[in-house]
Amino acid sequence: MKYLLILSLFICFSCSKPKDTIPQNHLSPEKIEDFKYKISRYIEKLPRLATEKNKFDKQFDTTYKLSAKNSELMHYYIDEENYIYFAISKIAPSIKLKKTTTVGKLKFDKNDSIVFYQEAFRTWKMEPKELEEKTKLLFDKYLNNEDLSDYYTVNSNPEFFIEFPDEITQFDTISRTWKIKTK
Repeated sequence: MKYLLILSLFICFSCSKPKDTIPQNHLSPEKIEDFKYKISRYIEKLPRLATEKNKFDKQFDTTYKLSAKNSELMHYYIDEENYIYFAISKIAPSIKLKKTTTVGKLKFDKNDSIVFYQEAFRTWKMEPKELEEKTKLLFDKYLNNEDLSDYYTVNSNPEFFIEFPDEITQFDTISRTWKIKTK
């Protein structure tokens, strides 16, 4: 009986497939570009003359389209409640090529408007290979609702994984921006 239980557990765990998070398996190239553009106003720095209040104005469309084109949708997954989990990287200021990744989830309504948006974390800037490996690790953990606190800077020294959130900064889902924590 004991061996039957162990065999049953082994079969259950070996049959469970990992979640497919490869964007190209879910979206056409055009849909990938459209998705990146739709979230660019949240993940990118504000364009010159833009504010949080006017960043959706048409005058900034060209800047956001260029930013979206230069970003990479690394991971994409839709859960049973239609929340879209994403990991998107962009080039970070540095002497040599380094990137950061923003990981979060969102939901669209029937009119294709974002009704929920949350950034779970942003990584430190890293060289592409390191960023790819660490993003995959963190994204899988996030997707499976695992605790990420071991990867916060305060806990991960000397390795660097997650820059935000930290002891001071948290994501506010109402304003859809990173803010200083209030006491």
